[in-house]
Amino acid sequence: MVGVALLALAAAPAWAQGPVSGQLTDAQTGAPLAGATVLLTDQPTLGTTTDARGSFRLPAVPAGPHTLQVRFVGFETLSQPLQGQAEAQQLAPLALLTARNLTPEAVVTATRANERTATTYQNVSREQLQARNFGQDLPYLLDQTPSVVTTSDAGTGVGYTALRIRGTDGTRINVTLNGVPVNEAESHGVFFVDLPDLASSVQSIQVQRGAGPSTNGAGAFGASLNVETLGIRPKAYAELNNSAGSFGTWKTTVAAGTGLLNGHFTVDARASRVQSDGYVDRASSNLKSLYLAGTYSDEKTLLRALIITGYETTYQAWYGLADSLLTKNRRYNEAGTDAGQHLPAYKNQTDNYQQDYYQFLISRQLNSRLNLSVTPFWTRGGGYYEEYKANQDFAKYGISGPVLQPGAGGRVDTVTTTDVIRRRWLKTDLYGATYALQLRPTAGGVLTEATLGGAVVNYRGQHFDELTWAQRGNNIPESDTPYYSEPNAHKLDVNTYARATVALGESLSAFGDVQFRHVGYELFAPDGSPNGGKSQQTINFNFLNPKAGLTYQLTPAVAAYASYALAQREPTRTDYTDTPADRRPTAEKLHNVEMGLRRTTGAFQWSANYYLMRYRDQLVLSGHLDDVGNPIHTNVRDSYRTGIELQAAALLTKGLTFSPTATISRNKINNYTDYLADYDNGGEKGTAFKQTDISFSPALTFAYTLEYELLPGLRLATLARYASRQYLDNTATDSRSIPAYYVQDVRARYLWHPERLGFREIEVAAVLNNVLGATYVNNGYTYGYVSGGQAQYFSYYYPQARRNFLASVNLRW
Repeated sequence: MVGVALLALAAAPAWAQGPVSGQLTDAQTGAPLAGATVLLTDQPTLGTTTDARGSFRLPAVPAGPHTLQVRFVGFETLSQPLQGQAEAQQLAPLALLTARNLTPEAVVTATRANERTATTYQNVSREQLQARNFGQDLPYLLDQTPSVVTTSDAGTGVGYTALRIRGTDGTRINVTLNGVPVNEAESHGVFFVDLPDLASSVQSIQVQRGAGPSTNGAGAFGASLNVETLGIRPKAYAELNNSAGSFGTWKTTVAAGTGLLNGHFTVDARASRVQSDGYVDRASSNLKSLYLAGTYSDEKTLLRALIITGYETTYQAWYGLADSLLTKNRRYNEAGTDAGQHLPAYKNQTDNYQQDYYQFLISRQLNSRLNLSVTPFWTRGGGYYEEYKANQDFAKYGISGPVLQPGAGGRVDTVTTTDVIRRRWLKTDLYGATYALQLRPTAGGVLTEATLGGAVVNYRGQHFDELTWAQRGNNIPESDTPYYSEPNAHKLDVNTYARATVALGESLSAFGDVQFRHVGYELFAPDGSPNGGKSQQTINFNFLNPKAGLTYQLTPAVAAYASYALAQREPTRTDYTDTPADRRPTAEKLHNVEMGLRRTTGAFQWSANYYLMRYRDQLVLSGHLDDVGNPIHTNVRDSYRTGIELQAAALLTKGLTFSPTATISRNKINNYTDYLADYDNGGEKGTAFKQTDISFSPALTFAYTLEYELLPGLRLATLARYASRQYLDNTATDSRSIPAYYVQDVRARYLWHPERLGFREIEVAAVLNNVLGATYVNNGYTYGYVSGGQAQYFSYYYPQARRNFLASVNLRW
């Protein structure tokens, strides 16, 4: 049906349109400005950037009135009327004034790619995020970007969610917030549940696929998310945004800002609460967050104090559903029953965590070409998950025993086990500073931009367990006295990088990037002693990661690029603690080649790129989970991911846009051995594979958004996503896999500006998710063992909601 519609649209007549060209300079110096963004505010897909001479060209501007907008870091935004016509237009020269106030954007550009960086990336604007923000977590707002697959434990996109890009999991996707590392230092994971409704405070996100430019944190082994929080809003504002829908889902957001006070000061604040019962039984979420930013800015200085805090209480849903129940009771949740030993389910089987981000952004324009940014930060986290455990040995919890209790027939039984309720705690502190010195030389020189940056990051983590209740026993520990604790974990991460772009002619540019990174671990892990003991250990790594690439401007609208990057990364804490000392994981190495073509201007924008990610000792997902639900990885000596990514944004006819993406990939491991515990003979039994598929890596993904502006302010859209079969482990076994799925949503949004009623704008929106009612899962895990001479496997899946809806009413002053 969609295909027929597209064919019909392709036959529709074109309307009058013509090219618009111009040149941009610095109003103060007269020098050309390269890399500025030029767009039409009513047709943002008709955008481009200025070249090395400051020239730009919009090849197909529809007839009629428009507003031309020009933006560049460090300069005032320029807006002026533009009348589209069928004939070509050459605008009078445009000049940008130096910004009266330095903006926060200057802080994040140090780790972002641009048109001259030969790498693969996509920018996601605030407007795009807000169009999809009904309360679901950030991964679900990015599921229309290439090669992205999202997951949700609760089945609704609220609570514990994650994303994979090019088949690589979240521990390999480097996330920064204003350039500050977000990935948890020990697990390398990003827990978006701890940052509820972050999208309401985001200005933009750059999704970099592949190794990408050097950044701060654990490093990208599949992708990076570079998140920028809100910019400076010169006018005072207030917002009340509410969403509600299926499964008791509710989001309330209150936001306000002072606008510029005395031309220099702003204060912005937001409070959000997101609640949901979840699709899976009892998979509830109660999420709260606060955002507070105080900013001082003038022509050369930016000072911003930023606090973001998030608190989550979620009923555990990470157990998944046994495959035998998928067709019988797909909303069943085993959590709280201790594998059926405790019924009804324990009502407080919850995860509770708070994370606080404190950042102080400092940016100083040292001269017209040199900018220095420094961001001290502290990220503090603390919380626990509570669980009911049946038939636990006294000794494990420091309980004295045995105890005697009456048994059947008048006998007295000796009991050495008890039911308990325990809390498993984690407290963390991540602190340090990032820095970047950015140079934009005078136009006309060979060097077009250069950056020297890095970070010093310290981490300390406490792991301990407490007992809150025991059914029986003597000398039961007090509830605030840990019965188990580990020595504090410590990690030091120091990196520095240098990056430069040079012009090798009018059309050819080259970039080089090299990073040195030192990582030092202190952790409690198996030490290989005969009794299987653990001890505190120190492990150090030193990595040198070079990158280089070329960009060639084939036409004013089309560029070709090619790049090579070497990335190296350390294992996670759980890779050490969950692995015997004789199979200790090693650091992994990635050779990444990216080649592509992209057209970033006009009514039909597109990109096509080829990637090769060749790994040495890649830590792939084994398909198993540890006892707290974290995925377990295993080193594989030789593996690769290779594929083609396609993306487009087309203005099919007036008011109708089509934005598809597709990835075709091959993800393989050479010479892999899968190990199972051998309960018959002890030890492990291995099965060798000459070549096999990497787990959780679909060979085909695609997504699209088709949107039509039916009336001024009223937009109707359909959004879809598809992922082919994904294997739960690295044996390419269909019975242990996630079947292919296709999900389609429909959305309606109406935005108007009733200023006479005192509102800046009012937006009413609704989305019907999974409109076709697909029955699908998007995540899972598996484990097995050998018993009775047979390999036995057990697979668990995370069912997703069938047809469901969300609606929102947003009032803005």
